[in-house]
Amino acid sequence: MTQAADQKLIQENTLLDKFRNLTSEQQQTILDFMEFMESKNPKSPVREVSAYDLAKEWAGSVESGIGDLSTNKKYLQGFGK
Repeated sequence: MTQAADQKLIQENTLLDKFRNLTSEQQQTILDFMEFMESKNPKSPVREVSAYDLAKEWAGSVESGIGDLSTNKKYLQGFGK
């Protein structure tokens, strides 16, 4: 482990110890402040992702042996009613 990683771990443990020694009301104040700071943190805009976007790398990777069902008139009978 690097010295920087060790130092970060020590800081995190120190923060946790100090947090645990606070009253529950003080802990809640800290949590509220952290949520406030998170809300002010500039983030990249949230982009909605479609199911296709998530699965497009696998599109067409499975061969089912079944033809295109949209060309089967029996399959389409009553569709949309």
